[in-house]
Amino acid sequence: MAKRGTIGKKPLKDKDLRPIRWRKYPHLFLIVCEDQKTEPYYFQKFIKDFPNETVFLRAVGTGMSSLGVVEQSLIEKKKLEEESNKLVDEVWAVFDKDDADKSHGNAERFNSAFAKAHEYKHNIAYSNEVFELWLLLHIADVSAQKPIPRLEIYNRLNTKIKQHSKYKDFEYQHGNTNIVEIINDIGNEAKATERAENLLKQHKETLPIDANPSTTMHVLVKRLRDLIWYYCY
Repeated sequence: MAKRGTIGKKPLKDKDLRPIRWRKYPHLFLIVCEDQKTEPYYFQKFIKDFPNETVFLRAVGTGMSSLGVVEQSLIEKKKLEEESNKLVDEVWAVFDKDDADKSHGNAERFNSAFAKAHEYKHNIAYSNEVFELWLLLHIADVSAQKPIPRLEIYNRLNTKIKQHSKYKDFEYQHGNTNIVEIINDIGNEAKATERAENLLKQHKETLPIDANPSTTMHVLVKRLRDLIWYYCY
């Protein structure tokens, strides 16, 4: 039977030089993403901030839309539990609204993703309209007054990044993970969180599918930061 680890704070060394010693990890953290490249890459960057053998973080890309991501999160949870012979402590499904509001079927699947995650007791970090909104919030204010199409979000990212002399020749290409490195270099995570919270406040009476622009990515990021702080201090 899968068993939960015992909380401990003493870090070990050389975690990348030996096989995974599952019994040493007190916390297993699984993130299942819609995107197959940028989103998993973004979350994998957090791994280096955890002390050795404290939190085991796995980020999986699926290439699926909202409901598919949530359904896949249950499959990935079972895989990780079988692999580790431990219970997975937290599961997060990360997905975008994309064009879910453009057809009745897509809207139903998007809304069903929230109900299914609740059934599984999995967490959700969504973005309306796309994950890149979260990246944009690191470097720019965004108004909640009118919806922002994804192409406009991409264009704003491109423009703001090119204002930095270091990246004046930058051209954003969707799916290119170098955007993560750049945002980590010039962006401000605390400001992004503040801006994301402000957008949610302005959409507090609005369902996620209609709350463009908005994101709850900061909730997931804050959870990771809290765990890092806990195991570091």
